[in-house]
Amino acid sequence: MLKGKLVLLRPVQRADITYFLKWFNDPEVIQYLGMYLPMTEMAEQKFIEDLGSSRATTDAFFVIEALESEISKPIGSISLNRINNKDHNAVFGIAIGDKQYWSKGYGTDIMNVLLRYAFTELNLKRVSLTVFEYNPRAIRSYEKAGFRHEGHLRSILNREGRRWNEVYMGILREEWLGLNS
Repeated sequence: MLKGKLVLLRPVQRADITYFLKWFNDPEVIQYLGMYLPMTEMAEQKFIEDLGSSRATTDAFFVIEALESEISKPIGSISLNRINNKDHNAVFGIAIGDKQYWSKGYGTDIMNVLLRYAFTELNLKRVSLTVFEYNPRAIRSYEKAGFRHEGHLRSILNREGRRWNEVYMGILREEWLGLNS
């Protein structure tokens, strides 16, 4: 388990499927993930099974729990995907599914915890991510954590009759160390 000031990151459990189904079938949540098909219980079960087998060496997937007084509450999920031990890089993904925790500093704490794990425990040299341009709250949070803009794919997503860009961002280990030393 990985702990921050506001959150705890822990491994996924089968019981978490209930939360995932709620979060990943909420249109307000999934608009930021690029999902458009309903999440089924069978698909989530398969996903969790894959985390314990075929994806176990390339993906680190955690449930985010808010630390509130003496109880912790699942509020989302976070991952390092496509971990490449040869080139020492990975792709970051996050979803705060419980909307009452949006815009309250949880995202920053979550990213700090995961980046510390990525750069100090996994010895990664680079972490990258993508975000849709219509999510300025996430972009600001990523910038605050030290991610830099690296480019974008133009008109990649159709949302509500408009085309949107996908923004590419990344952070290098030495940049993160400079912010956290």
